[in-house]
Amino acid sequence: MKLEAMRELLKKSLPTKRFNHSVAVYETALALAKIYDADEKKVAISALLHDCGREIASRDNLMKAKELGLQIDDVEKNQPILLHAKLGVYYAQHKYGVEDPEILEGIRYHTTGKAGMSKLAKIVYLADMLEPARDFPGVDHLRQVAKEDLERCLFEGFATTIKYLLDGELLIHPDCIAGYNEIATKYKKLSLIDRRISWKWKHKHQNIQSNAAYVSGGCYYLP
Repeated sequence: MKLEAMRELLKKSLPTKRFNHSVAVYETALALAKIYDADEKKVAISALLHDCGREIASRDNLMKAKELGLQIDDVEKNQPILLHAKLGVYYAQHKYGVEDPEILEGIRYHTTGKAGMSKLAKIVYLADMLEPARDFPGVDHLRQVAKEDLERCLFEGFATTIKYLLDGELLIHPDCIAGYNEIATKYKKLSLIDRRISWKWKHKHQNIQSNAAYVSGGCYYLP
């Protein structure tokens, strides 16, 4: 099925507000795909269809997932709204004819994220969070970071999501925790390296200044 046909079918299948959101995510994701040299065709399909599982009302997610034989974990059982992502994968395959695993991954993890996401999945995850209608504290900052450093934005995006869930006393899916831990570990290591470099430079500089007093008319230069 071609993208335009998918779009028309999606428009018939979703409430107007949800369809408009899907189009906004599609446009936001395409802009990011251009910045980060991602496959625009795949990004377009994954972003457009990321919420195609929302054709099922949230109150019916659990029943529909069971009916379709989808795997349901304890967090999804107690917070069934999360199941719209798995339902989305099912409808993307069986209703929209999507077979590409990378496109399906973007749909599957657009809500929780996970460790080891592809570039496409990261773009869809962030586009869903940052599309123009989203309004929460710090969103403009994240939108700017998204244009400059996809990984950094993902790190901050995970942190923002986790804070939101904690503040709302909601469950946090293990995939979200795993995704945050993976990228937080990366930035923690970079931060530690930066601190070590700063410490070494500071102490080397202090030693140079101290030793320079004993060098007549001379001075040391930092490498």
